[in-house]
Amino acid sequence: MISNTELLKRLQKTKALILDMDGVLVDTEPLHMEAFARFLDALKLPYDNDFLYGFIGFSVPDNIRKIYNERLHITDETVIQQGIKQRDAIYLKLLESTPLHPLPGIEGLVDYCQKKQFKLGVASSSDREQIEVIFKNLKETTQGRFDPQNIFSVTLSGEDVKNRKPDPEIYRKACQLLQEQSENCLTIEDSPAGVSSALAAGLTCIALKSHFVPPEKLTHAHALIEKIDQATEWLRQAQSQ
Repeated sequence: MISNTELLKRLQKTKALILDMDGVLVDTEPLHMEAFARFLDALKLPYDNDFLYGFIGFSVPDNIRKIYNERLHITDETVIQQGIKQRDAIYLKLLESTPLHPLPGIEGLVDYCQKKQFKLGVASSSDREQIEVIFKNLKETTQGRFDPQNIFSVTLSGEDVKNRKPDPEIYRKACQLLQEQSENCLTIEDSPAGVSSALAAGLTCIALKSHFVPPEKLTHAHALIEKIDQATEWLRQAQSQ
């Protein structure tokens, strides 16, 4: 982490906001954990919360591969791909049956950035189909008040890059599509892998504390917050200087 003075200097340059989706834009992490739990139950594999929380910030294919490789000692890619499809089907059903809301503070942050005419994007490790279901859900739940399809000019999924987080590829690509230098882009992340991805791409990264990740695993971010509103206030301060 860096000092407040250094952080405000970085935020003065901000011209674009690129948000992570799961756990930042919308609180889907509990649904992800529930989907993994049901998948592990189906395989009759024991697990604890620490094992589940270790999945956060990594792609579903990587996590399913980890389960098969480390817990079942299976490396057959056909079997692994079937497992990925099974887990995704569980998750999609949960998404479709659960009303979703923007994380508290997100609407205020987005509104401020729109007024400042910042470019807006989403960089998520989730698959495109999941992103589209979540975006539709958010629009319906907010009765059209918060419509991600109209808000974000660039939306990248894990399928849009060769290497997913913690690799920096997705953030580099988002900056390119937004036509902004990485040093002028701010992101908010809630996972160690996401923070590492953003930092390696050269963005300013603020980490959001969550119930699923110990805060000490997020201290490589430029700053650590408990609420999105804190990031909005820092931006206001920096942009008014």
